[in-house]
Amino acid sequence: MALIYISYVGFELISNASEEIVNPGKNIPRAILITLGISTIIYIFVVGVMMATVNYTELAQSDIPFIYMADKLFGPWGRWAGITATIMASLSAFSVTLGASARIMYALGRDRHFPSFFCRLHPRFQTPHIALLFCALIVVVFSSTGIVKFVASVSDFGYLMGLGIINFAVIPLHKKMPNLRRPFQVKWFPLVPILGILTTWMFVPALEFHSFVLGGLLTLVGMAIYLVRPVNRDELRELIRDVVQNTVNWVARLRRSRMQVLIISGSRLGQNIANRLLAKEELRVMFRSAEHQVTFIEEDEDLCADLERRYSCPIYHGDSTRRDLLEQVGLDNIDVVIAAFDDDARNVIAALQARQLGLEKVIAIVQESEYTTLLETNDVTAISAPWATAAMVENLLDRPGLAQLYEFGIGAASLLDAAVPENAQVVGKLIRDLEVPEECLIAAIIREGKFVVPRGETQLQEEDRVVFIGPAAVVRKAADMVTKV
Repeated sequence: MALIYISYVGFELISNASEEIVNPGKNIPRAILITLGISTIIYIFVVGVMMATVNYTELAQSDIPFIYMADKLFGPWGRWAGITATIMASLSAFSVTLGASARIMYALGRDRHFPSFFCRLHPRFQTPHIALLFCALIVVVFSSTGIVKFVASVSDFGYLMGLGIINFAVIPLHKKMPNLRRPFQVKWFPLVPILGILTTWMFVPALEFHSFVLGGLLTLVGMAIYLVRPVNRDELRELIRDVVQNTVNWVARLRRSRMQVLIISGSRLGQNIANRLLAKEELRVMFRSAEHQVTFIEEDEDLCADLERRYSCPIYHGDSTRRDLLEQVGLDNIDVVIAAFDDDARNVIAALQARQLGLEKVIAIVQESEYTTLLETNDVTAISAPWATAAMVENLLDRPGLAQLYEFGIGAASLLDAAVPENAQVVGKLIRDLEVPEECLIAAIIREGKFVVPRGETQLQEEDRVVFIGPAAVVRKAADMVTKV
């Protein structure tokens, strides 16, 4: 299976010429699926005829079983017909593969990952002639060796590894670019990409060992070419930093206790909060591992069905302001209640009802400031709706020592308020001695209800509330420094 994989790869090479095809989102998938289906049927019938004509033990002894079968079946003229068909098929595959590989090299040159002369077009035919000649030279060198099995194994190594990476890339792309127009939709996402990864990489160990060596060397050459450009080196360093930071955050999350969260209302705001709590990074999206367990209460029956399909979590259908429905949920197993209606009054009623039932941690989203005093008097955390984001709710759940995280509409800066706990490492230190990240700064200090202008000689004290401003990830890091004991 690993060795003959190359026989099926050519059908998708048409996608490399998508810029020259009319309506590629519709025509390319259709062309690939139709030709793949027809060719697979032809393959099966040809093999069936071969197996029915010549014993498999005889076929196994021949390096050219198709021509051997034609000779057995039709004599000398059948042998030459088989040879002619094989040559025509090889030339056809050569033409398609050469065109596709040259198109890839042209794109690499155009995007400046390869030298720019690869993207030059012929003045008359408007084809990437330099890329075509270079790819043809590579084909001639490999084909002249006569080591067909080794060349096929090396090719399979590249295709199998590349297609596995492409299948994996589909998953984070759906998360990072949810609004990207996708004319061809992947069914049963993310199951199909995961199966694509498994069913390509599972064949790699079956290839020849020499293909691993050559494939590894070619990968190193590709990395060296990629790192020639300074911008790529910076991107790689940033990627490594992100991987390290994500690993540290993932380990920290493992040490953090998970919470049972009841979200009242499955509206847009409630879904945003659930999305934030359930899956944030690509790996967690891929395997749907949740940090918190979410339960919904929703009145709209159609929306309940949609929530159930989307989140696969418990859904209660009914009026959440009713005491008996809240009791049905089983509040003994709920750590946090979040009232996320678009209506302030309903959020207040639901939140106060939850508090009367003994829930200690209740959050309500409100727009009108007059509701804040009522809620806080009853020990309900009120989040102002104009500033309310899923990140703020997550911050309140995961970082109880911090106050609200305000994310400005432009997305360029966030405001984070962190309380200095007792015996914190920063107690008694001057602001100028703190290792505050360069991307953020201390905007204010709230001490005993009074505003203190932060200066270099200002000394931090217990129970100070330090307000940071900057990018969300950076201010969180700064807040962790202040709250560290």
